[in-house]
Amino acid sequence: MFLLTLSALLFFSCSRAKNHVIITFDDAYIDEWFEQRELFQKYNIKAIFFISRPHQLSQEQVDKLKRLVSDGHEIGCHGLNHIKATEENQYQYIETEIEPAIKLLSNHGFTVTSFAYPFGPGTPYLDSALTKYFTFIRKATYNYLDTLISTYPEIYTKKTEPVVTNAMGIDGNFNISLQNLEDAILKAKKTGRYLVLYAHAINNSGDNYSITPQYLEEVFKRIRK
Repeated sequence: MFLLTLSALLFFSCSRAKNHVIITFDDAYIDEWFEQRELFQKYNIKAIFFISRPHQLSQEQVDKLKRLVSDGHEIGCHGLNHIKATEENQYQYIETEIEPAIKLLSNHGFTVTSFAYPFGPGTPYLDSALTKYFTFIRKATYNYLDTLISTYPEIYTKKTEPVVTNAMGIDGNFNISLQNLEDAILKAKKTGRYLVLYAHAINNSGDNYSITPQYLEEVFKRIRK
């Protein structure tokens, strides 16, 4: 799943770039992500895991995240308290939500160069201001037009830095068919861009903002294809 750090090299030269897909996961479903390590390894998929509320991480969760990093994945910032940026004072948001989160993740041993806005939206001011802290900044959308997701230009990005891009949700409640997804991947390949996707939990609960391991494997198959 970014100066050129190891993260940048992974982002631009490893399987994510070759596959024309950047796949990301939000919040702190660390146990579930870790449980799927073999699935990621089976298809050589690298992801960015955006962590919210880093002050609540247990040592066991930190250790699991470090194992994921050793597998080639990246740890990103998803805010200190998962607060919607557009509902806060824009000038205080960085001081209260971003800088403390970066510091906590750094104290845990993670080099953080990527950020995902909680709940998806950002602002032009924050987009610009956050490039001082991150080289990859991700927003979030969903298939609100109930159409082919390949028709959303904002979920495709070029290989440039800094990147401010959007992403398409593929959790179960977004009802993205595998054919719809495959069409979007093919567009990325044909245009030389990167399709950006996001999800949350990985389980069979059927809850909103969760993706089943079976669906995720089908996604990985199409990325590799």
